[in-house]
Amino acid sequence: ALAALAPSRNSNYASSILQYVPTMSQFDIDNSDDDSNGNGSRRSPRFTQWVAYLCASIVALVSSFQAIEAQGNADAKTKRETWAIVCTFLATVTTSLVVLAHMNSVASVLVVGTKLEAITVVILLALWSVTVAIVTDPSNGLAVGEDGEVLFGNLFYSAWAGWGLSVILATSCMRTIFGIDVRGNMTARAARLTEWAALFACSVVVMGGAANIYDADCTIDGRNAAWCKRTTLAVSLGTIGTLLSMMLVLMKIVSQAPFVLEVLASFLLFMSWAIGIGYITSELGPGAPIGNIYHFSWFSFLLTFVLGSSCYEDYQAAKTIVEESQLHSAVEEALSEF
Repeated sequence: ALAALAPSRNSNYASSILQYVPTMSQFDIDNSDDDSNGNGSRRSPRFTQWVAYLCASIVALVSSFQAIEAQGNADAKTKRETWAIVCTFLATVTTSLVVLAHMNSVASVLVVGTKLEAITVVILLALWSVTVAIVTDPSNGLAVGEDGEVLFGNLFYSAWAGWGLSVILATSCMRTIFGIDVRGNMTARAARLTEWAALFACSVVVMGGAANIYDADCTIDGRNAAWCKRTTLAVSLGTIGTLLSMMLVLMKIVSQAPFVLEVLASFLLFMSWAIGIGYITSELGPGAPIGNIYHFSWFSFLLTFVLGSSCYEDYQAAKTIVEESQLHSAVEEALSEF
């Protein structure tokens, strides 16, 4: 009897001790939102991203000066080139201040994890959007040449890196500061909404980049006819992808997109890009030079493949559920006869 009571007494004794041991929830610590170093300053999980952001800003600023100087003509510094310098300079200064704020105990309280950080990210996103539009415009001759080829890789990739980090930081701020999980909400609202939104963005870049090249080159007499035809194909595919993806994104946000329409759109886009990618990125195509059209044409093609695969998986899953339901009904009907 004493042996049987021993475990119970030990359990009660352990419980009485554990009730005096403080738990992590009692300290109200949230390690997912911020952290602190030995100096008492708070560091959000975005600190590493801010440091990478600063590096991209510095590279873009230095590369902007180099790209303008490489043109060899001081009069070539147009208003757009000036805006590129201004935007990258402001981004560098602002990002430096935020990084320093993470390292200071007083400034970190005012910036890290506050609405001020979120507003700063939104402003930087606007600056980088302007920067990307300017430096990747073939008519400006900064990061991209007249035919869409990359002239200055540092400026080209650092500009896109800055824009991408802006989107990542904006998403993180919305989740940790305002409690809005953008990706989670998009996934929960409708399947493949994120993929269709990404395809929309890629299609816009292809459409705009190909249209700029067509206006710059194909309006000149004597230009290679094959080049202009393939540039027109890139504009057409970009336009079709933009319209279809935008329509499906809006339908998914408002209510629900019909599955059959989604299957047909993904199949049409996949087949179109499967044929068009060869012409656009070939030697005589506008996507032959490594640039926006090359990268985003391949991104668009891969996204259509992902969308088609996802639709096929959903169809197979629904088919399996229907077959199992029919089998279950047949078994119940057979058992009822007995």
